[in-house]
Amino acid sequence: NFQKVLLLKKRTRYELEKLQFPGISDKQLECIIRKRGSDFDTLFTTHKFQKAFTKGLIEKFKSVAGEVEVVDRTAYCRELVEWADLVVTSGGDGTFLLGASEVTSREKPIIGFNNDPDRSSGRLCLSEKYSRDPSIAIQKLLKNEFHWLYRTRIEVQLTGTRAAESCVELDQWPQPMSPGAVRPANCNDLNVDTQVVPYLALNEVFAGECLASQVSYLEMDVPGNVRTKVKCSGVCVSTGTGSTSWHMSINRLSLAKVHRILEIAKVEKSPAEVFDITTTFNDSLQFSPDDPRLFYNLRDLICGGVWPDPPSIPSDAFTPCLTVISKCYAANLVIDGTRAYPFNDGTIAYMYSKPENMLKTVALL
Repeated sequence: NFQKVLLLKKRTRYELEKLQFPGISDKQLECIIRKRGSDFDTLFTTHKFQKAFTKGLIEKFKSVAGEVEVVDRTAYCRELVEWADLVVTSGGDGTFLLGASEVTSREKPIIGFNNDPDRSSGRLCLSEKYSRDPSIAIQKLLKNEFHWLYRTRIEVQLTGTRAAESCVELDQWPQPMSPGAVRPANCNDLNVDTQVVPYLALNEVFAGECLASQVSYLEMDVPGNVRTKVKCSGVCVSTGTGSTSWHMSINRLSLAKVHRILEIAKVEKSPAEVFDITTTFNDSLQFSPDDPRLFYNLRDLICGGVWPDPPSIPSDAFTPCLTVISKCYAANLVIDGTRAYPFNDGTIAYMYSKPENMLKTVALL
């Protein structure tokens, strides 16, 4: 039953560019983009294709639903989500993550369509087949040819002198200053607060210094391990849904590395066998979206001398929950790559999953 459909549409790159120069004509914008050396033709062609796809998707849902409300990110809010029977996103994984971020009920379904399958191959939207012909997916929904897939999400509790601050949305254009790099106006009037972050992470939570070139100094408190001080380039805590995202990129092995390991072990394998071993390992990094466990990665963990302190903590492992204490100078804690909270020295982040926080998505049959 989806009589009331809320459709969240992506803002295209062309639309974002236009927002930076209010009042100018399309021709003037084209001149600006070409002058700086950007590929205007591809930018505008992609814009037209994505807009046409979304227009067609809206028409298809209007033909089967009682009401269809269409919004972009500026108007998307929890009040509209509560009104809708079904939330639909038209865009890529980023648009789907934005759509999911305002869904707080375990029983509010969300479904995503990739509006540019030729140039995007995300994991959160329906497969390419349904993006090329959304009518097939809509008919399957009407005929109940699907099952619900509940995806684990991460809840974060922050404790610290800036824990009560609102987040900064990093995907704004132009990008705002990272909150961890901003000093509070009055350092003499600071109180310790605790806040359960109002956004749940569908993919991952990342905590570390704002600048990737700087070392992140953290203290890890993981069940079953001694509390440990580490230096790394940040900690990434992933769900099963996020195991195809940063988790995969951080942990995957290249063919060259697998070949070198086998060479050191004096194990002879053909190129085809090395390829199969590499593929099998990389595929094994994925875990089920409904798995309640979290998986943490200490990215680029510094090992040697006195680090880690003590040296026993695994650099990556499953865990039901974990606590991360910041010893950083200008750090952020970021939810799904977009919403950032200050995570400077002394701030504590407790991360966990709860069944009632799972996201209701669709797996078509």
